[in-house]
Parts: sequence; C-alpha cells; structure tokens
Amino acid sequence: MINRCRFDLTPPGSHLPAMPGKAISTPWTDVIVVCRKCGKKRDGGFGDKRKQSLKAVLRQALRESGRRRQIRVMETGCLGICPKDGVTALNATRPGMLRVIATGSNGPAALEALLGGNVVAQRDVVADPDGVEAA
Repeated sequence: MINRCRFDLTPPGSHLPAMPGKAISTPWTDVIVVCRKCGKKRDGGFGDKRKQSLKAVLRQALRESGRRRQIRVMETGCLGICPKDGVTALNATRPGMLRVIATGSNGPAALEALLGGNVVAQRDVVADPDGVEAA
C-alpha cells in the first residue's frame, strides 16, 4: 500500500489528479491591474484636483461610461517597472503590454490606453493625447 500524504487531493483508487478548486464565473470582461507601490509614491496625482489615485480615477471613468460592473480595477504589488512620474498598469487580458500612465492623466485617456480604444462613453469625452505614455 502506498503511503499517501494527508494533503493529497487525489481520490483513492484514481489515477487522475483531483481539481483543488472550482471555477466561478464573473461579470467582468476585462481586468485592469494597477501597481500599488507606484500609486503610493505618487500620493494621488490624478483627477481634477490631482488628489485621487489612479484606481479611483479609472473607476470614476468606468462609472461615467456605464461599464463599472463589466471591468474590474484592482491593485497589486510591484510590477517591476518604476517610472519617475507615473503609475504602471496593465490590462490582464493582454498581459504582454505594460502601460505607464503619466501623473495628471484624466480617466478616459487612461482607460483608452489600457483598453485599446475599447471605451464606449455615454457622453462626449475629449482624450488628452499627451496624457498617456506607452511603456
């Protein structure tokens, strides 16, 4: 008889590995990941008065465009690129491209850079062409 580890999740007598978790569907179509370390270094720097974090500005822009529940904005630890005057972010559906969002950028311009022009606004939004830099 084989001595099994107490953490082995394989059913007894089975040669197939057990699935340790189950899949749960979400309402999100995209996930935007923002570097928490960069955001703390900027101490705000976004929004009309430059006192909001990038995460807050992105959520506000999503709320105004009517896509707040479709796109998840979350913070993570350091992404490894530390810009002097910006915050590193990425669209998790396209992890091969990191973006550096310049301090002072408005929410719609940052969303357009992260989503690749996939933003549908309910009202006219003029994007600042100098507001977003590519990594």
